[in-house]
Amino acid sequence: MNHLRRRARAFTLLEVMVAIAILGIALLGLLGLQHQSMQSVIRAQQSTRASMLAQAVMTEAELERWPDLGRTSGDFETSFPGEFRDFRWQREVDASGTFPDVRQVKVLISYGPSLSQNFLLVEFLHSPIPPDPENLPPGTVAPSGAVL
Repeated sequence: MNHLRRRARAFTLLEVMVAIAILGIALLGLLGLQHQSMQSVIRAQQSTRASMLAQAVMTEAELERWPDLGRTSGDFETSFPGEFRDFRWQREVDASGTFPDVRQVKVLISYGPSLSQNFLLVEFLHSPIPPDPENLPPGTVAPSGAVL
């Protein structure tokens, strides 16, 4: 009788194998969640860096006060040597169709593997020198709000 009680309290090899299989599947799922979490953190860091770098390029355009029209591009090796190797920038300055003293500045940061991710920052800059109302083309809005 004592022998039967001892046998009833012990686990069989099959029960132990099933328990280990269930534990293994659960741990595999947790490992997958950990990987996804780490990928999300990396994407967030890259996006934050792209935002910061776009603002740095835009600040340079603001310091120029009235940037030249056209497109320029580059990397960040001169400003931050060796830190942002997989980041590139492109700045495009266009004239405003309505206001002659306003320019649209677009900064595009490409980053990530094979530069497949993008971050775009757009800002409008006003000329520090007020336009001469006599030289404005007909139909434009003067600084006073009157249509010429």
